[in-house]
This record gives sequence, C-alpha cells and structure tokens, in this order.
Amino acid sequence: MRTKPPLLTGALLGLLVVVLLLGTADTARAQTFNPTLDVSLENPEPNANSNYTVDFNLPDGDVQFGGVVAFIPPEWGVTPGDEIPIGALVGELTAQSTLGLINGPCNNSLTVIFRFLNSSTDPYDTVPFLDTDENDDEDFVEDKDNSGLPDAFEYYPDFISRLIMDEKDEVPHTPIRRAAGITVVAGVNVLLQFLIFEPGTFIDEDIPNDEELGYPTVTLLQNAGDPDYDPEPTSITDFCTPLTSTNTTFAVSMDNACTDDVDPDTLDPLCEISGYPLDIVVDGPETTPDERGITLFTNPQDGTYTFTTVSVGQRDADGDGYENGLDTCAFVPNDGNPRTREADEDTDGLDSACDPDDSITNSDEDLDGYLNRQDNCPLEPNGENETNQRDTDDDLIGDACDPNPDNEETEGELIIVQLEKEIIVGTGEGPGGPPEGGDGAADGDDDGGGGATLIIIIIVVIAAVVVVGGGAFFFLRRGGTSGGGGAAA
Repeated sequence: MRTKPPLLTGALLGLLVVVLLLGTADTARAQTFNPTLDVSLENPEPNANSNYTVDFNLPDGDVQFGGVVAFIPPEWGVTPGDEIPIGALVGELTAQSTLGLINGPCNNSLTVIFRFLNSSTDPYDTVPFLDTDENDDEDFVEDKDNSGLPDAFEYYPDFISRLIMDEKDEVPHTPIRRAAGITVVAGVNVLLQFLIFEPGTFIDEDIPNDEELGYPTVTLLQNAGDPDYDPEPTSITDFCTPLTSTNTTFAVSMDNACTDDVDPDTLDPLCEISGYPLDIVVDGPETTPDERGITLFTNPQDGTYTFTTVSVGQRDADGDGYENGLDTCAFVPNDGNPRTREADEDTDGLDSACDPDDSITNSDEDLDGYLNRQDNCPLEPNGENETNQRDTDDDLIGDACDPNPDNEETEGELIIVQLEKEIIVGTGEGPGGPPEGGDGAADGDDDGGGGATLIIIIIVVIAAVVVVGGGAFFFLRRGGTSGGGGAAA
C-alpha cells in the first residue's frame, strides 16, 4: 500500500486544526491545496459555554492533507481532562469522503460519522494499536477489561508517545485533554483522536510554538506516523478529494448510555464496537454513571480573538499535480488522472505512463502481495518477504523504490500554509481576557485521567479529514527508526 496510513493516511492528517481558519493555500506548485473553512460559535456571548461548528471543504483535484496543527487562543477556558469522566460524549463529526476501494478509481462517496469521547491521557497506562494477540481485532478496539468501552478510550494508545515528543525526541509530551472516536469504514476499524497541549508545547520544528498562539491541537488518524510501524494495507486503497465535513464540538458534556451499569446485553450493539450508541439522547433517563452537564470549555471575555492554523498539503515527487500517496507513477508524470483512472486501459491501477504493458491486466505488477494502488512501490517488490512497505521518511514512497529513503525533502515539497481566522466574542471591541473566574490556560499539572474533546473548532476540520485519511502527520515523525518494521498485511 502506498503508505497512506491504512485507512487513512494522507489525510491524517493530521488535519486537525486547520479548523479555524478560513483560507486558501499557495498554488504556485504543480499540486494545488486550497482548503476552505467556516467556523461558527453557537453563542458568542462572553463567558458562555458555546458549541462550535466547523465546516471544512477540500476541492476536487486538490492534494490531500499531510497534516494540520491548530492553535486555540490562550484566553479560552479549557477544562482539564481529569475533570471530565472518561467516556463522556464531547463532540461529533460528519464527513463526506471520496475513496478508492480495492484498487479501483476514486468514485466512492461515503458518509462517515465519528462521535468523540473523553479519553485517558495517562502515557503510562497504554494499549497497543495493532492486533498483538492475533485474534483479528486491533487491540485498541477490544474491551479486555469488560468495562463496556473499547480500550482506546480508557487507555492511552502506545504509539502516541513515540510520535509527539520534545525537541530532542527523548521525552513524550502529555496532552491536557484527548478526545477519541472509533467508527468502521469499508470494513476497517478507524481511530480518530484530537489531542490538546499546553500553550508553548513543541510539536515540530516546522510548527511555531509561541505561547501567545495558544493551545496547539494535534489530530491523529489511526497510527499514521508511528516510527515503529508502517500503515497496513486495507480495502481503502486511496483517499481523494473532494472532501467535506461538519464538526460540532460540545461546550458541555453529554451522557454516554454505553457506560451504563446494566446488563451488557441490553445496551446498543454499537457500544461494543465504537463505545457510543447510535443515537444521542439529550434528555434521556439517568444512567450510572451519568456523564452529562460538565463544562468542557468557556468563551473568553468581550474581544476579538485569532485562531491560527498551520496546514500541510502532501508531496508530489514528479510535479504532475498528483500527491505521492495517490500517484502510482510517482517519478513519471501521469498520462491521465489517477483519481478517475482515465489513462489505465487495462484497469489494473497503473497509469500508462509507467505500466510495463497497458494492454495486459496485472493488478499486482510486482507480485509482492499488494495491489498496485495499495502498494507504495507498485513496480518494485516490497511485500511481507521484503521491506513490507517500509517508508522511513514518510513521503508516501516506499524505501524499496525511493532513491533517497532517508530524506523526504527530495521527493516533492510539502505545501505549508499558515491561516488565521478572527472570532468575535461579545461586541468584539472589549479588551479581551480569560473568562471571569478563570485564567485561560489549563493547569499544566494535568497529566492524567481523560482528555476531552479536542476542544474547539479545530476538531472540526480535522475530523473531517480524518474520516478517511491518507497520509499524514508527516511532520510529527522527526527521525523515527524502523523499529518493529513494516506492519503485517
């Protein structure tokens, strides 16, 4: 698989925080990256507990996200995760994604819904992402302690500590809050997470860490970017544009009926899979525990506030306008559009520009066990018996066919765009400041029990991308080693 993180990789994006901004990216390069964003505050009154809704759109033909980090103004009131019950509902996202399935063109439009639960932020009480017990279910989606929630909510996915570390790559950062959602896309269990960190936290050398920018929020899709493993191929072979999403982040937590202390057989069947029921009941009967009514975030005082987002478009090694994660001819300009497969006469997933024989169908040209559009080196064997899709530099080109496998800068540029969006609270003319009775930034001593929704708007965007992603969190992987090697198919 062309290292697009499994089900979601190129979009991984990270994506995350692009949220608040409304903007367009630089289009001077061959590839275009023009995300648009609209953010609304349900109640703009000072000191109010207001939901945010973010609408995100990535136009048809643009490259997918490679990553996004958004900053929430430091004046916003953010409730620490350990003051919010693990399992409380903190947000939801609906995305319309465009996918290529099982070596086919990107012609599948799929609606994906995530609901986010407050989740553990304890980096010393972890759960593996992968299926370590080989029972055909990833460990993160299992409920090994029979609590009623998949383990990804109650335990900290272990790969996060390998991804987000200090400037020396020695000490993992601990978020003050984490929101996680699990859903099934084309038969794949998908984990989407939003992590919010203290103002001034170092995320990556390409991302500013000025405390005045506020809380950096990071979005993680699956285990994309894990330096110890590469994405596992799945039925989703491409994640394409267009992409649209609507994300709502709750200001006050809602009850999660899946945590109710009753006979498990009486709960919604979805509880076992995603940790939340099919329908959210606002004024339903009390459950034990009842997680509703806890403040998640609070508007600051009257003033105008700037949300800053740093977003990244994926690389394009051959300059033909198609990102590496989509382009099966990564080093030769395509004859046609790989999204539609218009120059693929034998319909085997390879564009005629690099297909050895476009009149003979061979869906696995290099016979390494991965379909052409699933393979990050479709013409060079790198299956389980070789390097197993290893992509050391995360440029979405496998080491086996990458002339510079340790240097991502040589296989196309990342399009890095910093966007700003002003949000008015009250009249917008006041001096601003944290909400009354609060100090804005959360208590930095919070290391523990649960992270609430990725606060704020940021989530929205990210979530959308996440929904089915393809590739990214490139910049959070600053030099990981092969570690455990490629993941198994």
